[in-house]
Amino acid sequence: MLSDAMPDQERLSEVDQEILGQVTWSPEKARIYSLEQYFRESCWTFGGDLPRMLGITLCMLKAEATAGRRLRPAVQALAGAGFRPVDVVVFRHGRQTIREVWRHHFNIATRDRVEAMDLILPTADTVCLVLRDTEWQPGRMPAAIRLNSLKGPADPDQRHPEHLRHQLGVVNGLFNFMHCSDETIDVFREIAVLCDDDRRALMRERILGDHDALPEVLAAFDTLERTHPVHDFDFGLSWKRLLDVPGAPGELAARRAAGEEIALAEVMAATRELSYEHPNRWDLLTVITHLLEDMNLPGVSTSVPNVTADWGGPR
Repeated sequence: MLSDAMPDQERLSEVDQEILGQVTWSPEKARIYSLEQYFRESCWTFGGDLPRMLGITLCMLKAEATAGRRLRPAVQALAGAGFRPVDVVVFRHGRQTIREVWRHHFNIATRDRVEAMDLILPTADTVCLVLRDTEWQPGRMPAAIRLNSLKGPADPDQRHPEHLRHQLGVVNGLFNFMHCSDETIDVFREIAVLCDDDRRALMRERILGDHDALPEVLAAFDTLERTHPVHDFDFGLSWKRLLDVPGAPGELAARRAAGEEIALAEVMAATRELSYEHPNRWDLLTVITHLLEDMNLPGVSTSVPNVTADWGGPR
């Protein structure tokens, strides 16, 4: 399904239109992604496995899902919606992976939001679930689009009881626990952001073999929950606990207790001084998520179209 023919010098990618027409409904997105190395590499691995890959999607359970003990509830909610793990990749976000996973959405993010994500996401491992949609059949909505519509928006005011984020009790726009690939083209791309050739080959074997990854998923949860204490994400209690912390965190908390307004930039600076393992890091991160007012830039659109449940079938 990859084209070997390069008919003229105008062609910029070897990814065949047969693939692009199935993995995205957006011609503009197809054009942009076909030039990206991440998407090209996943096409090398999975390009011959369509339409099987249309029934596969990703759900990344982020660092706050561990601290907030939403890992197991998330898997239960996903199972209830018909999504079962066939593979799992556990990794620690860094500056590069944050920018690559959200590359086509970061152009609308405020500077404060980007800096906050840089502080939150590397604090604990992310668990990337490779999910098979047990309800998917050829001709039906791809798994990624169905899960994305079930996930619900990051904004709490826009969520409804049927959304997975509502069921998980999402705290705010940054502590939303999960990232899901928008559509199949994003599944391909994000797999290659995280996985090299050998790991993608193993993933392909597991997908085609309908591997049961649930035992590995639960073992990863056990490890993370042993390593990272639970946190309540309570704004007031976080400030109260910070009163007893030496140095900048305690000073900020004392100033707030005395009636002074504390700036977001000050809390971010204090957080940078603490290790990922510091017992009060999640207190500072909780404060950051409550102080951050503007997530997105007004009047700016994402560089690729957002996917909705209004899927009209392959192009």
